[in-house]
Amino acid sequence: MRPVLDELFDTATKRTRARYWLISDLQQRDPALAERYFRTAMTDMHRMSLDLNGICYLGDAAEGVSLTDLKTMTDMQLDLLDSLNVPVYYVMGNHELDFYRKAVQDGTTPRIPFYEAIRNRKNWHTIPDQETFWFTHETDDFVFLFFSDHAAEDGSWIATHQALPPQEQPYPHTKEVWQSIRDRFATAGKPVFTFAHCGFPGGNRPSQYLEQLLPLPDNFRAHIHGHAHIGDREWAGKDLYRQISGMDDHPQMQFDIASLDSLRGTTVRSAVFDYFGDGEYGISFRDHKNQRWEQVFFSAHSAKEPGPPERFR
Repeated sequence: MRPVLDELFDTATKRTRARYWLISDLQQRDPALAERYFRTAMTDMHRMSLDLNGICYLGDAAEGVSLTDLKTMTDMQLDLLDSLNVPVYYVMGNHELDFYRKAVQDGTTPRIPFYEAIRNRKNWHTIPDQETFWFTHETDDFVFLFFSDHAAEDGSWIATHQALPPQEQPYPHTKEVWQSIRDRFATAGKPVFTFAHCGFPGGNRPSQYLEQLLPLPDNFRAHIHGHAHIGDREWAGKDLYRQISGMDDHPQMQFDIASLDSLRGTTVRSAVFDYFGDGEYGISFRDHKNQRWEQVFFSAHSAKEPGPPERFR
């Protein structure tokens, strides 16, 4: 008998209006390991032959400061992702900035090798320059709003990981700047889905950058992120198995799709996003090593929509 999740995914396939592959945190220093994990995911994706509208890559594509190893891991990923022949929407995570941080410490020219490789590449979409923190993908049905880690061209400030930059750094994007982006899309007239390397408060390893966006408008439907590798007790702590969570004081759900490796994660893991129309969406988590679905979440309405409890009206 076929697993129920297979049947649910088949039903989603018949009903979906748009489908995206969600990946994050390959994050290796060893090119051999990076290729083994990445090929595990790609083999499974080619086997399923999904009809994709795009790929959302949520950071930590590589780790370390060896330019030779970084180029090997970058070229491998670009070649394999190109084989799917769909747009890739990419945000940086903290490990894309490993080489940048080392260069600043050494007083040499700061660079972000993975970003340099993809910023003008066909089919790839990302922040227009490394100092910008957001970009969008918009359709007639919805908006994808992406928030990327980012850093100064001259090395004077760096906005990455979970905590805001030290006050002595001349970081230009104030809370008001972040909230102006939120407010722009509050009136989009369609559902907004947010994507970043890290989560909002209430999610795994939340970001102070994203916290500046709160409160979120009601048309913001869900947030998808990486950063906390599922199964990594050292960094995820008590939340090491929490793939789905709420958001503090908000009805929006969050989904931790990490990680695309099984060195720190429990498997080579990713997810598939489906949009069904009228705000309905689904997130399906995929275990690529065992070629099976492990969790499926569908949402039509938020818990806030029926209104406040009678005692508070």
